[in-house]
Amino acid sequence: MMITKKAINDDIAFIVATLKHKEVTIPSFFSCAGPGIIVLLGMVIWQIYVAFPILHHNSMARTDAYGSVGGTLFLGFMIFITLTSMRGKYLSMPVEIRKNSLIVRLTKHKAMFYVGLWVVINIVGGVCIKMSALSPVISCAVQLVALVFIWFIAFVDLGRYDLAVFSSVIKAWRDGDKLDPEQLKGLDI
Repeated sequence: MMITKKAINDDIAFIVATLKHKEVTIPSFFSCAGPGIIVLLGMVIWQIYVAFPILHHNSMARTDAYGSVGGTLFLGFMIFITLTSMRGKYLSMPVEIRKNSLIVRLTKHKAMFYVGLWVVINIVGGVCIKMSALSPVISCAVQLVALVFIWFIAFVDLGRYDLAVFSSVIKAWRDGDKLDPEQLKGLDI
């Protein structure tokens, strides 16, 4: 998707103008935590599927299975915290911005793409590990390595759009600072 600097400037001006007349809404905890809970449960259930039935093996294999589920639970909890925080920020924005802002829609679509890619990598990795009868700890490692790798790619990808000004506008709005679209004219964005 080709985005021009003018489109970003216009979008930030739209966001500032909208935020000037809208109040911050604090979403409920469950509306923020819902996707994170689903991801956490999905990760643990998937890891249990990959790791078991391994109970008929020796005690080291059982320890690997339980350890892999524990590692996935920890990683899932970290993802849960991150998703809940991000979703809270997203839901606190006015609906007009969530639906009409070019930057918000772009960020949302890219995030969904990277989440989908991470899920596919985990499913393929888990199936290969289960079919190969490898240690389930490898599946837990695949989850972590894929997450870190995709995070770096997403960071570089989204960094191309120079969203620092957008972040500053949102932060100023949340802090209750005065927002003026005329202030944007002097910024080099």
